[in-house]
Amino acid sequence: MALSTFGEQVLAKKMEHLLFNFPIGIEVERQRVNADGGLSKFPYPHNIGDPRTNKWITTDFMETMTEIATPVAQSPEQALRFLEQISNILRKGLAEGEYLWPLSMPPKLPTDHSNINIARTTLEKKKYSDEWLKRHRLQEATPCGVHVNISINPLLLDKLTSGVGERNQLYIKVAQGFLKYRFLLTYLYGASPLTEGNYFLPNQRPHHLVRSIRQSKYGFGTKYDGDFTDTDCYARRIKHGLTTGELLAEHDFHSPVRLKGPASVAQLPTKGTQYIELRMLDLNPWSSTGIDNDAVDLLYLMMAYFLMMEEGVFSLSKSNDRNERVALEQPFDHCQFEEEISTFLNQLGDFAIVIQAGQGAHDLLDRLRTMVDDPRQTVAGQLAAHVNNDSLLKFALHQAIKFQSQSQKAVNVCQEFKGGKVFPAQTLREILGT
Repeated sequence: MALSTFGEQVLAKKMEHLLFNFPIGIEVERQRVNADGGLSKFPYPHNIGDPRTNKWITTDFMETMTEIATPVAQSPEQALRFLEQISNILRKGLAEGEYLWPLSMPPKLPTDHSNINIARTTLEKKKYSDEWLKRHRLQEATPCGVHVNISINPLLLDKLTSGVGERNQLYIKVAQGFLKYRFLLTYLYGASPLTEGNYFLPNQRPHHLVRSIRQSKYGFGTKYDGDFTDTDCYARRIKHGLTTGELLAEHDFHSPVRLKGPASVAQLPTKGTQYIELRMLDLNPWSSTGIDNDAVDLLYLMMAYFLMMEEGVFSLSKSNDRNERVALEQPFDHCQFEEEISTFLNQLGDFAIVIQAGQGAHDLLDRLRTMVDDPRQTVAGQLAAHVNNDSLLKFALHQAIKFQSQSQKAVNVCQEFKGGKVFPAQTLREILGT
């Protein structure tokens, strides 16, 4: 384990405390469902703002697919608190007998897709959706998940880098690290072992329960590999997809990691990456928000590690292949890459000692090691134990109803979105309580 040049600078300047304060924002997608577990027939909630203008609570591909986003927070705890508060706003706005489906894979879909309304909040979105559906089955747009957006602490960048090029390369290094160890996150937090009815075509589905359908080849429809050699290659690769028509728009690039910042990907090399978007987490059905503290804390620790440590040669194809194999493993089986996972967790433990991350980091790693030793403790392993007649409907509805009931007990839930009010991030932070 060797420090990178940047890592050596961080320690030399005694700035390692800034590794625990990465700006973070979280986005969560979930389907609205009826009391019987089918896609909701209720219209978009009228008292939580206009989905065309309210970027904090909106729709995704389908009218029933909600997406909430937090303003940028300065710690995992603050981000998760924002997420709970905004989730409660959404849940309080749902109709009587309407719930948020807690699983990444959709509930049973109707055979007649004409009964499924596509979200068309803008002319641009309508055009994109219509064209996308010419290339893909509608089912491929239905999986939901969690996206975590993380920035390098700006004080580190200001003090230890001299320009856009250096900053971009740090983000590339972090992106490569998350792609390389994506299989670890899929093993620990994969949570889509099966699908309900009418998702797969006949004879298409896996023949057994898996760790994560969503994170496998059976997941979201658009498959287009990026190029994470450097930021110029990343931008050129997406431009190539747009030119050839393989991508319909920049946001059609559904990589598990994306570089974000400027208005256009083409501006990344000159204006610089501002944050990375991590899109490899399934919804955790035991969390009312879809993600738990351990998952966010692990992402933070991994981000710090990738910034500070030297890594070996990166291969996107190898990383993708490894993740695919883990995603399609049976939930109760030991991972075929168990040794690599254990080695990496030990490296994270040694790193946590170096940067004095605190006992919480070591407690987290101990909990993760338990999941490695016993696959039944992983999220997929726990979820598989609830499968009944090749379905998770009963479990999912139980969780959805429980979370809905809990949200009704929350006090001082923000009502400011009524009437279509639109708030900038800082105002929303003040409303939620910074």
